[in-house]
Amino acid sequence: MHPLFSRFVLAYGDLYDEMEISFDAVKQFEIVGNFDFPLEKNLVFKAKEALRMAFPQYAEELEGIRVEILKNIPQGAGLGGGSANAGVFLREVGKRLGISQENLLQIASKVGSDVAFFVSGYESANVSGVGEVIQEFVEPSHYVYEIFTPPFACDTKGVYQAFDECALPLQIKLDFLNLSSIDLLCRYSLEELNDLYLPACKIYPQLLEVAQDLGEGWFFSGSGSSFFRIKGIKER
Repeated sequence: MHPLFSRFVLAYGDLYDEMEISFDAVKQFEIVGNFDFPLEKNLVFKAKEALRMAFPQYAEELEGIRVEILKNIPQGAGLGGGSANAGVFLREVGKRLGISQENLLQIASKVGSDVAFFVSGYESANVSGVGEVIQEFVEPSHYVYEIFTPPFACDTKGVYQAFDECALPLQIKLDFLNLSSIDLLCRYSLEELNDLYLPACKIYPQLLEVAQDLGEGWFFSGSGSSFFRIKGIKER
């Protein structure tokens, strides 16, 4: 966990994961999907375990769940794909079992820094602490995003370690809390909006080439490796 001061938004667009949750479907909890990492590394599994620890009375129901995930959001892309899966899982299972959102948010913050945002159901929020402090931000419009992910991933832990080693001050600008996302993108540069960009470039210097090739108007997402820009306004 690392302290955050961030604007989180649901990035509507062509890139998204698909997940189906089936209850009373198996005798032992199961995740099926197009990924090759061990079950215990999956944030959805960690979310299930956190639920089981918090509510042992639901252990049997939790073991009967089957989750099928079609992964389209790349790993190590700084897009929160795994966190989104875990957050939606907690939200849907919470509805089924009658667990309050307050309890789900507490559980989510133990699973990962980004997970609680996806439990909240907000479309945009200022997020601080280690991800557990979530303040809804009402945007004037919601946007469709264009996302470019280069053919390499960034190791989140490594990027944060590089940030610590650079001894760069966390850029806490109070106007961040009040400006809309579109205003932030218009007023600040890529480097000013993401403290992790330069530390990531220190580890992955090819990011500098990617940014140069993309040109102006692109921004760095999370700990990378993805870049994004606003494509248009989302129709309601």
